Amino acid sequence: MASAEWEEVKRLAKDFQRAQLTSASQKLSERNCIEIVNKLIESKKIEVIYTLDGKEYLTPSQVVKEIRDELIIHGGRINLVELQQILNIDFSYIEAKANEVVKNDRNVFLVLGQLIDNDYLDHLAEEINDQLQEAGQVSIAELTKANDVPADFLTEAIERRMGRIIEGQMDAYDRGVIFTQAFVDRHRARIRGIFSAITKPTPVANILNQYHIPERLFHSILDGLEKDKRLNGSLVGGRQEKASYVPDIFTKTQNAWIDSFYAQNGYLEYDALSRLGIPDPKSFAKRRFKSEKLLVLESCCIGKVLQDRVEASVEEALSSGTWIDVLPLLPSSFTSSDCGQILHHCLKGNHQLQGKVFCDTIICSHKFMANCKAIFDPIMKVKAKEDAKRAPDMLLHADKKPSGGSDVKKDRKEERRKKASGVGGSGGAKGGIGGQAREVKTRKVKKGRAKEVEEDEDEDAQKSSRISASEFPFMTLEKMEETLSEKLDECPEELHAELAEELFRPLTQNYQEVVKITFQMMAGGSAAARRKTREELQARINALWNNIRQFIKGVKQCSEDEDLEGQLSRYLLRSLCSDLTSILCCAVAEPAITTDPLTFTPEIRSNIISKLPDKIKAVMSKLNSSLNGKDLDEFVEHLEQSCDPSICDIMLKKADKKKDRQTVFHIRQSLCEQLRNETDSALSLHLTVTVAFQNHTQCMLHSPGRCVPQLITFLSKHLTPEQHALLVQYQDLVQKHMAIIRERDQINSAPSGDEEEKMKAANEESRIKTQLQDLLNKIKDVALAKKGSAATNED
Repeated sequence: MASAEWEEVKRLAKDFQRAQLTSASQKLSERNCIEIVNKLIESKKIEVIYTLDGKEYLTPSQVVKEIRDELIIHGGRINLVELQQILNIDFSYIEAKANEVVKNDRNVFLVLGQLIDNDYLDHLAEEINDQLQEAGQVSIAELTKANDVPADFLTEAIERRMGRIIEGQMDAYDRGVIFTQAFVDRHRARIRGIFSAITKPTPVANILNQYHIPERLFHSILDGLEKDKRLNGSLVGGRQEKASYVPDIFTKTQNAWIDSFYAQNGYLEYDALSRLGIPDPKSFAKRRFKSEKLLVLESCCIGKVLQDRVEASVEEALSSGTWIDVLPLLPSSFTSSDCGQILHHCLKGNHQLQGKVFCDTIICSHKFMANCKAIFDPIMKVKAKEDAKRAPDMLLHADKKPSGGSDVKKDRKEERRKKASGVGGSGGAKGGIGGQAREVKTRKVKKGRAKEVEEDEDEDAQKSSRISASEFPFMTLEKMEETLSEKLDECPEELHAELAEELFRPLTQNYQEVVKITFQMMAGGSAAARRKTREELQARINALWNNIRQFIKGVKQCSEDEDLEGQLSRYLLRSLCSDLTSILCCAVAEPAITTDPLTFTPEIRSNIISKLPDKIKAVMSKLNSSLNGKDLDEFVEHLEQSCDPSICDIMLKKADKKKDRQTVFHIRQSLCEQLRNETDSALSLHLTVTVAFQNHTQCMLHSPGRCVPQLITFLSKHLTPEQHALLVQYQDLVQKHMAIIRERDQINSAPSGDEEEKMKAANEESRIKTQLQDLLNKIKDVALAKKGSAATNED
């Protein structure tokens, strides 16, 4: 059976061979083949790519196959242009099929018009490894240039083969360099030895140049050694060109010297720190001595001990009313500028020290400067008499701008009013009226002035031309310096010069006033004297009116309590408004009245008004009558009528919000200072209520002592319950204390007083007084606690 089958296979093989060797009886010509292929292409049965000569065509798969074959033949790298010449087809087909190859095969890459596969990259990595092992390091830039491939592509390819084909490592800070481990170990050993031997700060650039250490590798190795704490030192300046290595032994020695020097001398000199190699001495000193309160100067810095020594000497000199030169108290390395900074720091840090710095090293007390100024008083009086006699016509037209320090006289009536009102509102108001006299610009005489004054001024103006007060000089700087040198021979010459410059302006201004006063005494009743008197009256009127306006705002705040508002209105009308009316009476009286208008009684005012012309008398009478009521608006209306040019010819200045805020602020500051220093319980309570009222309403208050209980009730809605209860408790204690004082006075005045009752009253008074003293500071805090916020609002 098996042999039959094998015979059958042989027979079929012969038949197949005979069929193959038999030629076809019909063949297709070349033209027919072309026509058939074109027909198939037109019907899109097949897709072919023609060669550039048109004699051949290839299928797309054949193109891809031939591209792969050529890539293998050329060792895994071929240029597309070269591939196009080999395959002899259009470049667009080559480019498209190359992209297709890259897309379908992740082991093939298209780089800068070249096809590169992994085999080529592996071979390239082997060559790089041979080169690396021979040289110890290679750079990506050199490899890129030698192999004509992009640096990024080459770096990525090398990283993938690092540790597998390439036995080396890349620099962590610079990926453009490859090292072998042996190369790294060799340089690590060199760097470790070099830097272990360094004992002073050394520039890193010098080490790199001397030992030819690669800079890229150096920083990574040094960072590793520092992290492993193999090197006892630190790199200062980072990776900059001027970076230096500072060993710990040098730093410890340096710090020990600095600490020892500071402990012994109390200061550090910047030049000495610079010589030790410290680049920024100021920052180093602040950082090194954080706990010390160093004062940083121009050439050095000093500690608290040296500061206290200088401040103690300065305080002693200022308290004794003399001067002191602090330069001899300090080390010789200190400059004049350093001394000046120390003195200004002492004055700024201790407000109790009052003085002025001269020549950067000398500080003089205000008393010493006042004594220096007093040296010129006799000279000033003699020279003023001579100038007044020699140039009376000039003085008539001298600058009439009053000095900012002129004060209105305060008589006994004013003092009594201050005490009766508890020194609170009225005390502050008087201070604002009299003590805050500001420089008032002179204005032209209005048409309503009396004809006699106009005629006198015109006549004086024709006699001589107008000149300024600066044409009456007192002394030259050189002359002042000579005078001070004669009187103060123990002072340095440079102090004489700066004292003369400091005193020149105030002495010159004082001299102008002395000359004017001297001339007015010699020629009393002149037009200039009358004009000045009138200007002073106008300045006082506006100052007083400005305060009255502020107090009226305070009264309006109490509109909910008609009784309190009425009492405050009556008190304001009978005090400050009455004073303002008296000053107006002086302004319109003929002949002029020289008596201080604040001493006028209602009868004196009525007598003056009765002698005025009918037109003026009618208006002034209404103004005077409005003082007897309690309507402030009525008084303001009559006041504006009285100041009309046809009546008193007084210009009431319009409200200035900025100046009003300043006035309120300064008066509040004065009241707060008065409250801090006040020890009397009744006055302290009155001041506390007044300041608290201004804190919460931002308005000034002018009130009598009898209104304190009502004001405490008014403030209850602005204060906390604890604060209000404290005020009520303190008020009760004050009333009890006053009642005990009256009772004690009655007992003492009795012909035969009971000793037991006297002792009992004394004990009770002592007990209440102790309670008042215990609560005094708490009472003051009710008003002073809001000082900061109130001051901010007023500013």
